[in-house]
Amino acid sequence: MSEYKRDMWLAFAFALLPQDHTPSAAYRRVVSAALGRAQTRLEAGLELEVDHSSWEDPWIVRTPHHEVRTTKSRGQAAALAKSLEFMHAEFEKLLGPAPARAEHLRVWVVPDLAAYNQLGDAHGGDHSSVLGSFFAADHPERPLIAMQSNNATLLGMWVTHSAVHQYVHAAFGEHAPTWVSEGLASYFALYWDWSYGARELARLKTARRLVPLEGLLREALPTYRQAPDVRFIELGMLFHFLLNTCEATRDGADGDPETGPFREYLRRAVRGEDTREKDFALTLEEALELIEEEFLAHEFEQK
Repeated sequence: MSEYKRDMWLAFAFALLPQDHTPSAAYRRVVSAALGRAQTRLEAGLELEVDHSSWEDPWIVRTPHHEVRTTKSRGQAAALAKSLEFMHAEFEKLLGPAPARAEHLRVWVVPDLAAYNQLGDAHGGDHSSVLGSFFAADHPERPLIAMQSNNATLLGMWVTHSAVHQYVHAAFGEHAPTWVSEGLASYFALYWDWSYGARELARLKTARRLVPLEGLLREALPTYRQAPDVRFIELGMLFHFLLNTCEATRDGADGDPETGPFREYLRRAVRGEDTREKDFALTLEEALELIEEEFLAHEFEQK
């Protein structure tokens, strides 16, 4: 029997003594010492006041593919890690399997704007994710860095957007055109709230703020700093339309419900393969105006 169990049994036996029984002073000393040892061991095994509010000692949760760090709570770290594992499976479902990795993809939710800006100035580069997160490709740990937010859906969108950039960089390298890279990031970010994307697209369309597709598909990354929210919504919903609705590009258009011209194009684009003679690329050349017309006319579900 361990010393801890022995001490607890002594205390238990003392508690069961009849009320009219008066134990000897020696017995009392033995039981008191046993209780003291048991209490000490119990307290040593517990963190009664855990404080992970400092970035030097944050909450850390690891899953098969991710390591999430945050100073807010373990619950937040665990929820983000769980959602990222789900999204990781969705990335692979759309883009195809990625090579196995030995290291976790690191996700840092920094506590405030000052910390976020400090890392952004040092490692943000010219990335377009200026809405609350960025992928620090030049940092030694290559983390996804997000600013803390009490809005779980908004934080999820920020983190997911940059998680796509992080995943594609780790799996395939930087090969895709800007509109493909940013479109994938925006498309998966809107998984968190498609109704929001639909409402925002309708609002931007009414306000005549949408970028013509001919220009959007050719813009360089620095241009995305001009009204990034418009491009985020437009590209995310465009990818949703091309993958799921457009008759010429959606999954199942070629008879296979699990794939389609646009999906095949994306898989080749992220790998840096030649896409010029693929069905979707030819469709873009021949029918871009028709695709844009159908996209703008489509009524996405709003809740």
